This record gives sequence, C-alpha cells and structure tokens, in this order.
Amino acid sequence: MTVNIDTANGTCSTTLENATHTCAIKDVRVSTDPAARMSMAHISGHSVHVTEDMAEHLIAAGAKDDRKNLVVDD
Repeated sequence: MTVNIDTANGTCSTTLENATHTCAIKDVRVSTDPAARMSMAHISGHSVHVTEDMAEHLIAAGAKDDRKNLVVDD
C-alpha cells in the first residue's frame, strides 16, 4: 500500500477502498504484523502494510515507533 508523506504540512495519507484517510504524522503509529512479518502504519483508524523504508520515513518524520523485533538472537 502507498502512504504519502507531506512533511511541509506534517501530515500523511493513504487510500483504501477509494477513500483517502489523512492525519497528522505525529498521530501515526508504526507497528509490526507478526503474521505477515511486515511493518504496519495505523492512520486515522486504518491499518496498512508498509515497506521498512516507508516505516523508517514515517518514524523519521515523527510517527510513533511501536515495532517489535521478530528475530530472536541466539
């Protein structure tokens, strides 16, 4: 899924089922979907899988990082 980041306005948005959902970047939470082994962005009550690159960009822009490491070190 595509997440658009507007750093000038401090917002991000995603389009799901022909509806665009927008919120302040500071209100976005990035978490881990253990089943898919991917990061997810939670935007305006909607969750979307994102690449690790996109997760890093969101976090650098001010989103909350709630990701969990799924790899166990020996």
